[in-house]
Amino acid sequence: MTRPSLSPFTWGHANQGGQHDWPFLMALEQGFFADEGIDLSIRVVAGGDALAKAMGRGEIDLGRMGTPPFLQAVGNGSFPDGRIVASSVIGNLDHFLLVVRPEITDLAQLRGCTVGVLSRGSCDGHLMRMLLTRAGLDPDRDVRYHELWSRYETVDGMASGGLSAQLMVEPLVAQGEAAGVLRVVDAASIAEPHFQWGLLVARAAFVEQQPDLLRRLLRAYLRGVRHCQAHPEALRALLLKQAPAYDPAVLDLAFTRTLPVWNTDGAIDLAGLRRAVEVMVEISSLAAPLDADALVDLRGLGIG
Repeated sequence: MTRPSLSPFTWGHANQGGQHDWPFLMALEQGFFADEGIDLSIRVVAGGDALAKAMGRGEIDLGRMGTPPFLQAVGNGSFPDGRIVASSVIGNLDHFLLVVRPEITDLAQLRGCTVGVLSRGSCDGHLMRMLLTRAGLDPDRDVRYHELWSRYETVDGMASGGLSAQLMVEPLVAQGEAAGVLRVVDAASIAEPHFQWGLLVARAAFVEQQPDLLRRLLRAYLRGVRHCQAHPEALRALLLKQAPAYDPAVLDLAFTRTLPVWNTDGAIDLAGLRRAVEVMVEISSLAAPLDADALVDLRGLGIG
C-alpha cells in the first residue's frame, strides 16, 4: 500500500544530542511522524536564545528549548508571541546535573575558573548563575564563561581541564563519569526542586492557524517518548546506530537515571513555571515578572 505524500515540516532545536533528542529519533525511526502525514526535519539553532530569536522572526514555527531563554525572549521582546504548547521529556531540573572536574571538592574552588555553557543566554547560562550565586560566588566576577555552542554535547572541555564545571544531561554525564573526567555534584533541582524546565514552544500564529497540524506533531512526538520508555533495548540499538562509539553500559546507566522519570504526557507544571519566572527575576535575567499562565496554550494536547 502506497503511503500518501507527506507534508514537510521543520522543528527547531536549541542544541543537538542528549536525552531530549531521543523521542524525535525514535519517532522518526518508527515512522510516527510519517503516520501523521508529516515529513519531519530538525533544524538546530545552537542556543535557546538564538532559537527564540529565529522563532520571533517567523523563521521557525515550533521549537524545543528550555524555560529560561524562552521567558527571557518573551520578556525582552525578541519572541513576543511565544506560546508553550507542551513540556519536553525533561520536565524539571532533576535531569540537569552540575558536574565538576574530579579534583574540585567544593564549589568555592570554582573562583577564578572557567565554566562551560551552551551560551550565556541558554538554560545553563541562567541556571549556572543561580547555582554559583547560591554557592556564595559572584557569577559575574568570580568565574569566566566559555560558550560552547555546537561543542556543548561533548566532554572535551572537562577532559582537557579547560573547563572546571558544566551543567549536563544524560548520556553525556554517564560518558564523562566512565572516562573519569568529571564528578556529579548534584542535580540543579537541589537548588530549585519545583521548576518547569523543558519546553516545546510555538508561535501564537501557528497555534491559531494550524491547530490540527500541531496536534499531529505532538501526537507523534509523544508516541516517540512512550516507545523509548517501553522499549529501551530498541532505543539502545538506535543510539548505537547513530553513534557506534557509545558504550552500551554507559547508555544503560543513562536510561536507568532518565527514562523512569520522563514527562510522558506533555503536561505543564504551572506552579513550576510560575516559580521559573520568579527565579529569572531573582537572578536579574528578567527585568519584570511575566504572567506565566498566559503563555501556556495546551490545545495541541487536547487540554483547554
